[in-house]
Amino acid sequence: MTQTLLIYDGSTRLFRAAAETVSRFTETLTLVPWESDAVQAFLRAQFGDPPFALVLIDGDAVHVGEAAVGRALDDLDVARPVADLVEQLYPAVAAPFGRVVHGKAPADIHGTFKLDEAAAAHIESLRRVHTIPVDSE
Repeated sequence: MTQTLLIYDGSTRLFRAAAETVSRFTETLTLVPWESDAVQAFLRAQFGDPPFALVLIDGDAVHVGEAAVGRALDDLDVARPVADLVEQLYPAVAAPFGRVVHGKAPADIHGTFKLDEAAAAHIESLRRVHTIPVDSE
């Protein structure tokens, strides 16, 4: 079975703890911190300028923003009505939440994109970066 990769913000202990919790409830979703060199190389290859965004890589598709939220909730078997609500709210709350919590809003990029051939070359290195360092700052 191919692992789905979820790129998350690992800049704070809170988010790393949340990622650690999520990883306990899934066998198919591998969480990778946005800050890692491997993620930055992948994002540069896929998008040019690495967007600060929630990204989910599934097979030959790259889901970003709202689409990544929906796919991650599906992977976690969240009840469809709850998943639909979260997915609908994401675009409205992501920017204000990002500014307050991260000091910057996530990139305004949403949708599903074909995995670029150059970006695909970075997938294996992403699979090796999934350790979640909850206690480091």
